[in-house]
Amino acid sequence: MQRNIADKKTLTPLLLLGLILLYPSMEAIYPLLPPLLGIAYVKWREAVYRHDFVQAGAWMLYTLVLESVWGLPFYGTWTVMLVTFTIFDPKITQLLHMPSMIRVISVIFFDLLYLAFLYGYGALMHLKLVDGDLILLYYLLVDILGVLLF
Repeated sequence: MQRNIADKKTLTPLLLLGLILLYPSMEAIYPLLPPLLGIAYVKWREAVYRHDFVQAGAWMLYTLVLESVWGLPFYGTWTVMLVTFTIFDPKITQLLHMPSMIRVISVIFFDLLYLAFLYGYGALMHLKLVDGDLILLYYLLVDILGVLLF
């Protein structure tokens, strides 16, 4: 049985809604599930370039739910997303012309900038938000592989 185009248009938002609502909660329980912040940034970036603001808003909602579940500072990912998008992204796209390399470099910049943001916020508020474990390297590698595959 073959699906028609209307089924695909219905299935995609439902899968995205499931990702937004269920995956951050599962990440809080199972620490080996990566937060996928780099993938969320790249998908948000691509949605903004396509002028698909519904999908861009969905990725922003995903980051907001993730922040609330993990106890991270609210709107921190949005701030880092906007800084990366406005400052680093034009330079990356001007230097590189391969879409896969642009995605990888964007993920690396976003993840490192967000890690620096969390360390700075933690030092400012006298909190320890992030432990410097090897799990952060695992999260970065999963983000890079996820961006290359999806």
